Amino acid sequence: MMINLGAEFGSHLESGDDAIELIGILNKIPKDEFIIDFKEVMFVTMNFAQAYYTAKYESDKRISEINLSDEVTVVMGAADEACNP
Repeated sequence: MMINLGAEFGSHLESGDDAIELIGILNKIPKDEFIIDFKEVMFVTMNFAQAYYTAKYESDKRISEINLSDEVTVVMGAADEACNP
């Protein structure tokens, strides 16, 4: 199942609460695999990214990401390494 993150949460993701809410919603959906589409997301904070990866790794769902801009890739990559060394 594909989720358009920008359409659902906006183009600037700053709050860790949004990341936790997103993964919480996915955990309630009776599907096992999700693709998070970042195509409309222009900016994420380290707070959002770390909360996203922490919640993602605690979830039993298979969650992957596509269409990250270069700027978003840098922040998300750093957060992924911090949360999953």
